[in-house]
Amino acid sequence: MNLRSKRALAAASAGLVVAAGAGGALAAGGKGAHRAGDRANPAAIATYLGLTRMELRTQLEGGKSLAQIATAQGKSVSGLEDAIYDAAKARFDKGVAAGRLTSAQEQARLDRLKAHLGDFVNRTGVHLGRAARGRAVGAAAASYLGLTRAELRTELKSGKSLAQVATDKGKSVDGLKAAILAAAKTRLDRGVTGGRLTATQEQKLLDGLKARIDKIVARTRSADKA
Repeated sequence: MNLRSKRALAAASAGLVVAAGAGGALAAGGKGAHRAGDRANPAAIATYLGLTRMELRTQLEGGKSLAQIATAQGKSVSGLEDAIYDAAKARFDKGVAAGRLTSAQEQARLDRLKAHLGDFVNRTGVHLGRAARGRAVGAAAASYLGLTRAELRTELKSGKSLAQVATDKGKSVDGLKAAILAAAKTRLDRGVTGGRLTATQEQKLLDGLKARIDKIVARTRSADKA
């Protein structure tokens, strides 16, 4: 999976999918399990399993499911699910406190997460924390476009693509793509510095993002629902 390379594109393409409210279903486990992966906190999972995040990634890349890793580490699968749920709730609680979510929205998200946790932890080929990575890149796009993240979300929910929003705001699409790539590289550079990935892995991730950047900025919410 190469650090969720082509699925999550580390911090970039996946980030814009999240920012655009997009994201498709994966064949194994379906959309619900896929979204559970978006909500999952890699650090909380690694901590519960008694592993570093790099050790966790290595085992996932080796084809194991989170449930299999938990069992091998002498941890219960139910405890793993609780750790994922509790970490998500802590993040959503902050959103409610900051006014980004209502209590009803938080509960709806938690209910969806809980309903699909079993599928998620038993899947192989999972990707973790995509939503968190997406926020960083979504922020970069919003900054380039001269919008708040809430304003950008509103534009995207109306059916516009990022490219259309850029044009409407008098910004160049090429400049938007450059801002996205720069944000992704900055985040990946920190991963290299922190020893979470190699320079070779970083370059592969960036190459994958560059190959998909045109589709990312052209994607619309309505197209993803079609």
